[in-house]
Parts: sequence; structure tokens; C-alpha cells
Amino acid sequence: MTKSGGRRWLSVLILALVALHAIGLGELLYAQDGVPLVTSVTIRGQKRIELQAIEGRLTLKANDRFTAEALREQVKILYGTGYFEDVQVETESAAGGVSVGFIVREKPFITEIVFDGNEELSDDKLKEKITIKSQTFLDQQQAKESAEKVRLAYQEDGYYNCQVIPVIQTVDEDRKRLTYFIKEGTKAKVRQIHFDGMRAVTKEEVFKVTATREWIPWYGLITQLKIPSLLSDAGVLKREELGNDIERIREVYLNKGYLNVQISQPTLELSEDKKWFEINYSVVEGEPFTVQEVGFRGNTVFEDHELREGLGIRPGEIFQRAKIRGEITRITDLYGAKGYVFADVVPNVTPNNAAHTATITLNVKEGEMMRIREIHVTGNDKTRDNVVRRELRLDEQDVIDTLALKRSFQRLNNLNFFETVEILPQQVDVDKVDLNVKVKEKPTGQFSIGGGFSTLDKLVAIADITEGNLGGNGWLGRIRGQLGQQRSLGLITFRNPYVNDSYNALQLDVYRSMTNYISYFESKSGASVTWSRWLSEYVNGSVSLFGEQLKYSDPQEGLCPDLIPLICGQLGTQSSTGFRTSIFRDTRDYYLDPRTGWRFSLGVDYGTPALGGSNHFFKYYADVIKYTPLVYDTRFSVHVRYGSTEGIGGRPIPLTERFFVGGINTMRGFVFGRAGPVTPNGSLLGSAKELIFNNDFIFTISSEAKLNGVFFFDYGNGFDDNEPVRFDKLRSAAGFEARWISPFGPLRAAYGINLDPRPTERMGVFEFTIGSLF
Repeated sequence: MTKSGGRRWLSVLILALVALHAIGLGELLYAQDGVPLVTSVTIRGQKRIELQAIEGRLTLKANDRFTAEALREQVKILYGTGYFEDVQVETESAAGGVSVGFIVREKPFITEIVFDGNEELSDDKLKEKITIKSQTFLDQQQAKESAEKVRLAYQEDGYYNCQVIPVIQTVDEDRKRLTYFIKEGTKAKVRQIHFDGMRAVTKEEVFKVTATREWIPWYGLITQLKIPSLLSDAGVLKREELGNDIERIREVYLNKGYLNVQISQPTLELSEDKKWFEINYSVVEGEPFTVQEVGFRGNTVFEDHELREGLGIRPGEIFQRAKIRGEITRITDLYGAKGYVFADVVPNVTPNNAAHTATITLNVKEGEMMRIREIHVTGNDKTRDNVVRRELRLDEQDVIDTLALKRSFQRLNNLNFFETVEILPQQVDVDKVDLNVKVKEKPTGQFSIGGGFSTLDKLVAIADITEGNLGGNGWLGRIRGQLGQQRSLGLITFRNPYVNDSYNALQLDVYRSMTNYISYFESKSGASVTWSRWLSEYVNGSVSLFGEQLKYSDPQEGLCPDLIPLICGQLGTQSSTGFRTSIFRDTRDYYLDPRTGWRFSLGVDYGTPALGGSNHFFKYYADVIKYTPLVYDTRFSVHVRYGSTEGIGGRPIPLTERFFVGGINTMRGFVFGRAGPVTPNGSLLGSAKELIFNNDFIFTISSEAKLNGVFFFDYGNGFDDNEPVRFDKLRSAAGFEARWISPFGPLRAAYGINLDPRPTERMGVFEFTIGSLF
């Protein structure tokens, strides 16, 4: 019992004795043992607690024996309810005994709990930590414990010198506010990490894989600006990851052959000002091991020599555990392609400590060859089953093939109809599986109306209705209208990608546009019908029949007929009819945000008067892009384009068929069309030939927001009619680009720097666009 508690019970006892003494003993009724009796029990002073609720707790009733122990027990009960901060006892003689009264004072009633000074942790997160709640009577001990829980929450987040002070504030006579005043302080950071005994591995190699890394001021700036980044958590202590960091460091050593490396549990030292940590590891490296032999065990489907084809581990080389994982994947893919989808490969490494060599045995548990019994498609409430099934590269009764499963996933994902796609084999018999295709649909229809600003089109008003999955059939329908300062257009498109579920596709486009190229004004109306067909899994060919009505006019007084003959000679009305053909091969894993794969396309356009047009021209182009995955979800892409166009029979190249090099879709860092031929006064001419190299280093800024950053280097040029293509004439630019796969389409914003600007050119150009990636 505490001292204050002891004094309280002593006062109760004294009051009881005084009451007994003051009461005329002759006036009292007594129990058989001579103890006075209680005539009544009353309670006064309560405000929020109902009287009946208090009386129901008391055990002292009328006609009970009146003793100091009984009074003390009632006081204990009242304090035990948690409602009262003070209880007094009053007694007086009454007819036939002693009347007892309890005078109570209720604890403050907390109607609100607030946090003041918290910036790093939200109110909602702090409310999850505390145990005290609003609309309750104040419990001082619980209030202190909750303050400590708030402090510990900050400590978990790295704020070791945080202070939390609970204060009761009066709202009115009956209501109180509990305020936690918080002084967060600064987050403790990891100043240094010491690796005692580390020789064969560098800190840089370790910090590429560990969750906890040393603080670097430049990273700190990123953190303070709250920029999401792969590097923004450098210097943050992640206690829960320290054990995993040991295994990550061990992995670095194992990939350098140090099979016997030993790494101690880290020790942490916090500075006196509680702002800096130092972490110490002890490392015993041992000696590097080489591979003595690689063997296989348990394989009957494949001979040893078949498994050795493509083997990435060679005897005599330094042991690397990462290569073992690569071999496990390679072998399971081999078995998966034969239908052994549940094949398992377990490596066994036998070290020879004396010779510092290791024998690697890959134990194969082949399992049974599996066939697909049934395919179940779920989650496609709108999309029809056939739309999903035609993208699958497996059918019922087929031998299951893991490579075909991966390709089926890619094709379903590239439809852009589904938020998530899962393809899960479920074993239903010794040699049979059911294939469960689970999709979660996302909206495929878009309606937008509004205005904006584009660096190409300037001020624009846009209305767009697009449905990528009309009627759940996978058909595309689009109606788009745009009115802008530089360009206005109208477009109607319909596309059936699988006519009658065949490999044939049909597309119809009707369009009209009016574009101000500064040096001339173009009005174009036309339509095209495109037939295309899948020629193989990755190859598609198409043929389009098109017809266009063209009108070119002079937007500048006095420009023609002498200043720009190339343009002035074509002013007036003309038409183009002919064919546009293309063939492309696309192995990218995800079209909107690829990590790996190629896209190659070759196109030939032919405009001929035989179909009624006035223009006669020939145009061809090649377009190649390759994505190479790198570490930490980064990738590098190289995009190469070459194109050429020429007039036939002495006729000029139609202005609409010329290439315009410069701008966000060709050469970033240049204004639209100005990386090609221009007149002395800066008017655009367009190019007869183009050669462009785009080099992009792409990294993820936020995977949840689908936001990427790009460092780019562009190298290219547009060439005039009689100008040969020369590498020494290529222009160069570099800069940064942000790419966001937004709900209303891919959005790109780029700032490019012209690395060798000419006198009339800008040093840097900022541009953005919505709706396309290149």
C-alpha cells in the first residue's frame, strides 16, 4: 500500500471512531455482539454517474453492522470504480442507529484528446498507440502510460529525443481536454557503420543490398524535401531489418566465394544528444572457394548433357551462390516446358575446407508430367470468357508449359483491361491440374471534357470518349475532338482485334485535322481501313488503305512565292491515296512500362494516283527499341529510328509525309521540328530523311503511383531532300523526364538541354504530353 493510500484509510478509521464517540450510545440499536447498526446509506456529489449505478456497487446496507472495516471497504469500492478522485465519509446518529453518507468528487471527464506538435506522425497513427480514450473519466496512470506509448512510437520511427507531456485543459465546468504536447526533436540517423575485419568486400557493395545504410547529406536533402526515392531512406535505422541485413551481407560474401564467412550481430551506440547511431559488425571472412564440380542427381527426363547445355557455372571459377539460383530457375523452366510444373531443384554444396573448393550437386525432384484438365476464369464480370481465353497460350488437355503460362500472363496484362492477373495451376489428380485464371477488372471506359496546355498544341479544349472493351468483347471505340491554338482535330476509331476470334484484326479511322506549322497551314481530312494479322506469337503484319484530302495555305503575307519554294510550290488543294504497310515484332513484357524485351517495326507507305489521288510518293522506315533490366528495378532502353521519303515521277514529297525531328516524341531538348532543316528566318521545312538514337536510363520513383524517372541522351537529326545521312551531322541533347501512367493516359514531362545550340536555338526546352510513350 502506498503512503498516500495508508493515510487515506487511517483518516477513514479515525472518522469512524470519532463518529462512534459522538453518537449517544444510549440512542443506538446494537447487534447481538454490541456493535451499532446502520440506519441508512446516502451518496452525494455525483454529476455524471447515475445514483443507482453507485448504490448498486456498495455492499453496506441499512441494518448492517456499523464498523470501521465496513466503512473502509465501501470507500475502497468507490475508488475502485475509477470514477472518483475523492471520497469523504459523514456519519450522524439517527433514530435507531447511525446514518452513513458518502460525499464523492468525480474525476475530470475527458471529452477530447488532441495532439499538439506532431508533424512526422499523424493523429490517426498516434490514436492507435494510446490506450486512454475520449468520453471517459480521466485515469492519471493511463494518461501517463499513453504518453509513454506515444514516445515509444516516435522512438520506433527514429526520434529518440522526443518529449511528450500530457496536460488537462478545462473546456467548461464539466468537460476537460487531454492534450499531449509533443516536441519531436530530430530523427536519429546512422552516422557510421563499421565492419571490423572486412577486406574482400567494400561498403558500397554492402550498402547496395542492406536496409540500413550510412547517412549522406545529399540523401538527407531528398528526405527533407520528401521526395520518394530509392535513396531517401539512407541513414535511417531499421531495427527489424538488422537480422536480415546480416544475411544480405553474407550473400555478398557468398557471391565472392567466401563460404565460411562469419558475421556477428551488430552492436548499436547512440550518441549523448540522441541524434546519431554508430553500428559495429565483426566479420571473419575466411578464404574464397572455387567450384570443383557441378553434378546432377535424380534427373530422368533429361540426360546430364542436356541439363549442362547452357550451364552458367564452370569448374575452377569463384563460387557464386547467385549463379546457383539462376541454375535452379533455368532447370525448373526446362522441366516446366515439358509439363513438369511441380519439379523442384534443391542444391547441395559440399565444401572442401582444406583445398578451398566446393562441389555443387543439383538434386532434381521431377514429379509427374501434368496436363490441364479444365481452365476456370473468374473475376471477369464484364469481359467475356472468350476475350480472356484467346490470350491464353494453353488449352484444356494440353501438357502444361510454364513458359506458355508466363506468356499468357503478359498477354492478359497487356490488354490493359485488368488491375491484377493471376494464373494458378491447382493439382487435382496425380497427373492433372486445373488452371485458375483470376482477374480483377478495372475501368476501361473514359470520358473527359476540358481544356489544357500542350507544348505542341498550345492552349487546347478537348473532348474524348474512349472505351477499350466495348460490350466486354475487347473492341476499341474512340471519339475525340480537340480545338487548339496550333492544332485542331477530330477522330473516330473502331478496332476489333480478333475478328470472330481469329488472328485477324480490323480497324476503321475517320479523321480531320487543321495544323499551323508556322511556315504553312495544313488542313487534312481522311479515312483509313486497316487489316492486320498475327503471323506468329510475337509478329504482326498490317495493310491499310487510306485516302486523304489536303489543303495547304500561306499563313504569312509575303512568304510566297519566293521565300520558301519547297512550301510555296505545294500551296493549294491536293489528295493522297494509297497503302500503308507494316510488320512488327514485339516481345516487351508490359507495353505501358516495360522491363525487358524488344520492339521492332518496319513500314512502307505508297501513295499512288492509281486510286484517285494527286500525290505520288514512296516512304519507308525502321524502328527498333530494346529494354535491358538492371538492378533495383532500373532499366536501360535504346531506341533507334531511320526513315526516308521521296516523291515519284518528279513530284514533290507531300508536306504531310515529311519527317519533323525535334520535340518530346523525337529529339528532346529541341523545339518541334527544329532538329531538322529550317529556313534562315526559322520556318519549318520538314525532313526527307531522319536518323534518331534515344538512350534512356529509367528508374522507379513510386511503383504504387506508377511514376518513373528517366535520364536521357538523344542523338539524331533530320536531313533535307538532297542531303546525305551523315553521323557527323547528328545533333545531341540530354536531360531528365518524368513518366506517369495516370488514370487518363500516359503522361510525360521532359526538360532537355541542347548540347550544341546554334545561335537562333534555345539552350533548354521543357515539354509535356499526354497519351503516348515512345
